[in-house]
Amino acid sequence: MATVNPRINITVPEEIAVLLTKTAQQSKKSVSKVALDLIEWAIEEREDLFFSKIADEVVRSNPKIIPNSEDIWK
Repeated sequence: MATVNPRINITVPEEIAVLLTKTAQQSKKSVSKVALDLIEWAIEEREDLFFSKIADEVVRSNPKIIPNSEDIWK
């Protein structure tokens, strides 16, 4: 079956291929689905880190705009 999604071919070291294959077998998924899940997870982690750094800069530049935790939970 043809797909409309772009394909990306990568070469990985043998140990990563083995880990992806074992994970795929355990989770009853294809190796490509396991790899995609891991890539998506890594992208989300990088986004979280990026926005966390922005938030830290905002807090450092003007801490008065952030109420204390007691006010937040009221």
